[in-house]
Amino acid sequence: MKKLLSILGVIGLTTAITTSLISCEKPNNNENGGNKPEPPYNSQQPPENSSWKLINNSLNNIRKEFEKHNDKWYFIIWKRGNSSNWIWQSMFFKYNESAPRMTGAWLSSIKSIYRWDGLNEPQIPEINTNTGEILDWKE
Repeated sequence: MKKLLSILGVIGLTTAITTSLISCEKPNNNENGGNKPEPPYNSQQPPENSSWKLINNSLNNIRKEFEKHNDKWYFIIWKRGNSSNWIWQSMFFKYNESAPRMTGAWLSSIKSIYRWDGLNEPQIPEINTNTGEILDWKE
């Protein structure tokens, strides 16, 4: 079943790319302000002496962090949508046996990941959904 889904995904991507190449339609990038390059996203450092710890967001490092369930609390920020309609989202969860395993496709969309190293369950930090900036760490 996984092979079938992979094959269908490759066929879909190939078709989409080929169609846009064959059409030779040159879009006008000056409409609606043109295609402005997206500013780079920089993960915020937690406040000094915080129990929140920023995890290096390289894909290999994130995979190592979620290699096995560890009963730690996590706060993750990622972007969802398409280039004209990005929405910053966050997720807060405990990575225990009931949590689903992380998948490669999902991991690649993560912009920031924080692990709670405190003793009790933390409060959920508040983010700006337009910028992804953490507004209140709620220590």
